[in-house]
Amino acid sequence: MDFGVNLERDAFMDIMVDDFNRTFQDTLTIDELCLRPRSALAFYDDVRQKHGFHDVPDDIILRSIMNRRK
Repeated sequence: MDFGVNLERDAFMDIMVDDFNRTFQDTLTIDELCLRPRSALAFYDDVRQKHGFHDVPDDIILRSIMNRRK
């Protein structure tokens, strides 16, 4: 809610994980994405543009995916 997202935390996390899985389709793990900052930045920008989450910081997107894998 702090970043203009009107979703529950779990729903937001589901969207982030689904977008990650769709984007990289088993070609890249989240750990590998962390080692490719340009790919990560492009992914974050795509997610923000696609869903209108313009104020969500990169780290929130990344943490959502990383937390869900646990």
